[in-house]
Amino acid sequence: MNQVHRALERVSAYFAERPTRPGYVARKLLHGRRPEDEKLASALGRELRARQRSDGSVGGDLVETAWFVWEMLDLDVPADAAPLLRAVKWLMARQDKDGAYAPPAAARRAPADPKQAAMGGFFAFRTSGRTIRRLVLANGTVASSDTGGRFLASCVALRSVLRAGHHDDTLVRRHVGSLLALPKLWDTWGGHWNPTLMVGALSAIAWSPLPFRAQLPILAEHLAMNQKPDGSWRNLDIIQAVEALVDVPLPQARESVALAAPKLAKMQQQNGSLGNGATAEERTLVALRAWLVAREYA
Repeated sequence: MNQVHRALERVSAYFAERPTRPGYVARKLLHGRRPEDEKLASALGRELRARQRSDGSVGGDLVETAWFVWEMLDLDVPADAAPLLRAVKWLMARQDKDGAYAPPAAARRAPADPKQAAMGGFFAFRTSGRTIRRLVLANGTVASSDTGGRFLASCVALRSVLRAGHHDDTLVRRHVGSLLALPKLWDTWGGHWNPTLMVGALSAIAWSPLPFRAQLPILAEHLAMNQKPDGSWRNLDIIQAVEALVDVPLPQARESVALAAPKLAKMQQQNGSLGNGATAEERTLVALRAWLVAREYA
């Protein structure tokens, strides 16, 4: 039995009885849903809705509200359900407001470049007067600068809005176009842009509509070309990279995921998880997706 098959056996046991959203999703992926999972999804949905404010947000927080949308969709709540519509409406009202990420001032003063002139659509995470010292996402991804935190938070919000099916809004489409046009974002590895932020952008673009998706092959190839022989990446969390690539339905992305799968298997603990603490289940769910891709790829 190879590493990936052993990892799948362990992770199947790890998620077999977990009464959590990652457990529910994992069993669905593994075709091992339990009779009680339908009730579990309903109960988890009620718990999430109890946290939602009347304005549609969760705690008035951009990332928490975007994650609420993502979790509800994971629980098979329809995108047109009232709680999701309210959450998305609140998110979209945060676009281009004070505190949103903005390209450097020099780029904003260059109207001769139509790409830079059209930049916008970013979601505001904190007002400009409140510094973001550290942003940690559910999968353990970390942005440790104010600029990086605003950028990554906006990408998280964009990804949720796109997954919820809101592809046609002008500002949403402008945000996707802005990510594709940002100077130097896709040119180098670890230069002007931290790889964490580049992959955060890719994770959102993976859900974008045509014609934006036409850019995915070259973006996925850029990530693949910077992958190390052992399947990991320099200066980038392997979980974050794999999570983005799993959502890109292209051969070069699947090949990169398959290459990363044995490395993830080496990181797996005896109980089937990857790590401990609050992010363990989410990171293990990402690894599960990678191992399923690798099994199919092989």
